[in-house]
Amino acid sequence: MGVPAAGRVTPNRSSLVAPLSLAMAAHSDRPQPDSSQRLAGLPDLADEPLDAPWLQRGRLAVEERPTVETPAVEEAVPPRRTDDDDAGEQGSPVGRRRTRVRRVLRSVVLLALVGLLALGGVLIYVQRQFASVERVQLGGVLAPVAVGGTNYLIVGNDSRENLDPNVDNAGAIFGDGTQEVGGQRTDTIQILRIADDGTQHILALPRDLYLPLGGDGAANRINAAFAFGGPELLIATINGSLGIPIHHYAEIDFAGFIQLVDAVGGVTIDFPHPAYDRKSGLDVASPGPATLDSTQALAFVRSRSYTEVIDGQPVVDPRGDLGRVKRQQVFLRSLFGELSDPRSQVSVLGKLDVSTGSVKLDDRLSFGEALNLAIELRDFEPNNDWDLVVSNATVANGAQVLRLDTAASQPTLDFFSR
Repeated sequence: MGVPAAGRVTPNRSSLVAPLSLAMAAHSDRPQPDSSQRLAGLPDLADEPLDAPWLQRGRLAVEERPTVETPAVEEAVPPRRTDDDDAGEQGSPVGRRRTRVRRVLRSVVLLALVGLLALGGVLIYVQRQFASVERVQLGGVLAPVAVGGTNYLIVGNDSRENLDPNVDNAGAIFGDGTQEVGGQRTDTIQILRIADDGTQHILALPRDLYLPLGGDGAANRINAAFAFGGPELLIATINGSLGIPIHHYAEIDFAGFIQLVDAVGGVTIDFPHPAYDRKSGLDVASPGPATLDSTQALAFVRSRSYTEVIDGQPVVDPRGDLGRVKRQQVFLRSLFGELSDPRSQVSVLGKLDVSTGSVKLDDRLSFGEALNLAIELRDFEPNNDWDLVVSNATVANGAQVLRLDTAASQPTLDFFSR
């Protein structure tokens, strides 16, 4: 056995166990209490009232704890608003503004619906009237519409067939019985060109213009083409002798002319001087704008002996038929000005008696094309400066005619033939 290091004491095992054994032996000698005796001293729970103080302490401890309420979670998507919700907000500025906006929108929608229904009714009526207009079969001589523009041939014929013999100014219209007024001749021949850029141009053809009929026939006045062969020969003459294609055709006689002017309430012409023509019955007593009724308007466009009173002296227009076509251009411009309002166009269609044949159209003019023409005429500002250069001539039978100067007229012919 080794010797322990200096200063270090190592306890002996027996020295530790001995005191512990002595303590346990001494404790074992004491009397131990009986556990059953201790439990018997506790109160019986069955005999204890529920409101015993020592029981209430536990219950109160639970009941006195603060209750924490869990907040309700709002819905992610708010419910849709209804008119009742807005009604509740009418007291606020925002609510009143929303209500006004809704009322305005409802009114606009209602007016739009009423307008569409009215427009539909008008279109149906106009289409029926358009379908009732007499048609002239001209498919063989009309040119197909091409790029550049559309030429409308407008013809006023002197037929009195549908005219009331008791109409105002009947003496000048029907004559005194010494003149032949039967048959049909052209008092007015105008070409209205609507260019693709929307501009409008008018070329008046004098009825005494001397041309080969049909383009290759015997020469005669251009109004003879209508008398001999109707619209077909007239269109063929204009195309064949002048090189101007005609795409659509419109014709009106004396009765239709009077109905038309009555329908627009008269046509206003500005007269620089008092004017009259005893042959046609024209009588304008004062200078300035004058609204011509139907019979005076007819006398104005037919006048070939147009006389102005200048400084108290009568002065006859020396231009003869050329002066007349210029007055017809002035009248046509004023008439289309009266028809610029769509309401006037509808009113005119309602007042015209299209069943008599006083107004005629070519068989190729569709309702859509007619509507497009009406739209084009709403801003009617025609260029009336296009003229054919002609000279007076006397032919073999002694008739006074107008011969065409083709070279001088070429710019006009080229424009209308595009």
